[in-house]
Amino acid sequence: MAMEKSRVLIVGGTGYIGRRIVAASLAEGHPTFVLLRPEIGLDIDKLQILLAFKAQGARLLEASLDDHDGLVAAVRQVDVVVSAMSGVHLRSHNLMLQLKLVEAIKEAGNVKRFLPSEFGMDPSRMGNALEPGRVTFDEKMEIRRAIEDAKIPHTYVSSNCFAAYFCPNLSQLTSFLPPKERVNVYGDGNVKGKKVNYSLFQKFLLRCDTS
Repeated sequence: MAMEKSRVLIVGGTGYIGRRIVAASLAEGHPTFVLLRPEIGLDIDKLQILLAFKAQGARLLEASLDDHDGLVAAVRQVDVVVSAMSGVHLRSHNLMLQLKLVEAIKEAGNVKRFLPSEFGMDPSRMGNALEPGRVTFDEKMEIRRAIEDAKIPHTYVSSNCFAAYFCPNLSQLTSFLPPKERVNVYGDGNVKGKKVNYSLFQKFLLRCDTS
């Protein structure tokens, strides 16, 4: 007897990481829902991405993060909620909006697993981080505390860094383009690296299946 597939809601599905999570969820055969936030307005690029998801079998759920009742109604339709909201300080930094999502999940009371927007360095180990990146780690820890206080079943995915995201600009914090004249090297140069085995989101989503 095949296991029942989890019904997965992705928040931030049009972003760099979010669109890949949507693709992975669909590839694994999960009933996949993507939050359609009215705030995107006439952002044609995001609308096209959402329509492409719909064509692939995803269901779009319209709800604003400022509409608590609508958000609760959306959350009640799924088993797993994955947030991929941006925490990049140079662009749309909106991690703290997840507090509204946490409140909706808490009220709905049906979510078996919540994955907040992490997908980077483990914020619990970044107490000595410097600005401008420090704010991201501090806010992620605040979100963690809210999740744990609400007693929401959760998983934190700390995959360290994505090479495709940081290599093109040589890890410069002030530009997405590679520097032409000068490269800033952060820290004292004595940090030791190690190999990290990255698991695919497909494999992780399999573990989220309800049995």
